[in-house]
Amino acid sequence: MKITEILAIYAACLSTLVFIWNIAKATPKFKVDLLHGMEEKDGDYVEGLYIIVRNHSSHKIHLAGLDLLYQSENKTIFKKLLHLLKYRNWSNSVGWVHCCPSQYGVEYNYPVELEAFQSHQLFIPEAVINEIIEKGISCKIKAKAQDQLWRNKYSKELVF
Repeated sequence: MKITEILAIYAACLSTLVFIWNIAKATPKFKVDLLHGMEEKDGDYVEGLYIIVRNHSSHKIHLAGLDLLYQSENKTIFKKLLHLLKYRNWSNSVGWVHCCPSQYGVEYNYPVELEAFQSHQLFIPEAVINEIIEKGISCKIKAKAQDQLWRNKYSKELVF
């Protein structure tokens, strides 16, 4: 092999890596977390749950809304595979029910624009969380954030 052929292979590999890197950096990324917390309302401290959405990308993200999810049934791998074959998508929310916090009187100011490397939080009081959990089969709760292009991000399950 000549040096020009080696340089051509090196340049092709390097340009492919730069292309993949640019695609990865151009895609907006955000993460959803659930945290226990307290907030002062009318002089009293109220326990509850914070839903925190963090923008990890260098682009703005336009959030359309936040949902809380409670577990309505246990899904086995077999049922998830049947869902995959029937609807042609792998869903993280099979067996979970979505509910909007505004249905429970939580102040809900959406849509929201998140600047690069910024975060947004929403406080859900404990009374609302308990009301939601009573409808489910377990004490597990998740949150979902959706941007205006209908990309969904789910938090990890939290046992409340």
